[in-house]
Formats: sequence, structure tokens, C-alpha cells
Amino acid sequence: MKVNLDENGYVREWAIVGDNGGIDVPEPEDLEIFMECASGYKIVDGLLVKDDARDKSQRLEQQKEVLRRQREDECFSVINRGWMWYSSLNLLQWIELKKWYLAWLNVTETMKVPERPSWLDTLNTSAIPDKPIWL
Repeated sequence: MKVNLDENGYVREWAIVGDNGGIDVPEPEDLEIFMECASGYKIVDGLLVKDDARDKSQRLEQQKEVLRRQREDECFSVINRGWMWYSSLNLLQWIELKKWYLAWLNVTETMKVPERPSWLDTLNTSAIPDKPIWL
């Protein structure tokens, strides 16, 4: 196996077959775990050794990235609607929507996906005119 290291000595790239221009090292015994998060490994005495603290940190960052993408898809598409859509909300809906949005903004700290307001998918927007009333 060949590995390339980052500036801190952790695996940046690896190859089992072929030559990536890296350092020759034996495959780790826990190859499947290595393949899940190789950046948590470094070379110690010529062997790949898992750094549990780094591995945990890397996995946490991966989870946060998944939550960021989920926030982009599920939250921002709702929150970034225009004034016309917001004008169809009553005060309780607006307050619930604001709490939901703030929970999404904090999702990488809480690591808990907020529950989507149930009324979002059934909101009656028929009161919003197709064109401004002054036309």
C-alpha cells in the first residue's frame, strides 16, 4: 500500500494498487475501518496507526457536513421564499417557522435535525393572488 501524508503526518491519499507516488507501508489489519476514515491514521514506526482522537474528530466533521447539506436542502428552500409566501402565514406559523430555522442554524452544534412543521406541506396559499391587486 502507498500513502501520501498531510503536513501533520496523517494519511491524505492512499492506494492499494498502483503507484500514487507515496510512501510504501503495509496495509493496516483493520483495512475496512481504515477505508472509512483514512485521514485518522498516521505512520508510526513504519506502520499505519489509528489516532482515535483524530478519527473521532474527522467522523464528527463528516457528520456535520451531512447536516449542512441536509440544512441546505430541507431548510433554506423554505426560508428563502419571498414576501408573498410569508404573507400567507399566520403569527403562530411564523413563530414556529422562525424556531425551526434557528434550530437548523444550530444543527452542527446540537447534532439534532429539527422536526419540520407539519403545516409546511399543506399550507393553503390560494389567498396569494396570481398578480398584484393594483394591476
